[in-house]
Amino acid sequence: MQTQILGLDLDGTITDAPEFFSAWTNSWPGRVVIITYRTDREKTIRDLEEHKIRYDDLVLVDRMDGKAAVIAEYGVTMYVDDQPEMLKNVPAGVNVMLFRNEGNFDFGDELWMLSQQTGKLVC
Repeated sequence: MQTQILGLDLDGTITDAPEFFSAWTNSWPGRVVIITYRTDREKTIRDLEEHKIRYDDLVLVDRMDGKAAVIAEYGVTMYVDDQPEMLKNVPAGVNVMLFRNEGNFDFGDELWMLSQQTGKLVC
């Protein structure tokens, strides 16, 4: 059986439900890769320690398609992010979860907020 590799975004995902992601990463049987759109590695490490997140690799990206490239390179099999733009180019064989928050879901209208590049209306 192939080892499952969990990939997680930090801001808007782990930061919005740190207790959940702490429990999940600490019970995950395989590798955990944190992939975040940040520039300050030391602050990122402190934030992960504060939230008690277990991880094997930490990768900081500096462009929108950077996360998809890291997911492919590290062999991530399941990935969670809150921004559909970051999920657009993830390889087809990767299971993806979109983490709902106020940045991607209009709770008043009860509708997902997507751009022309990330959403397609079906009727």
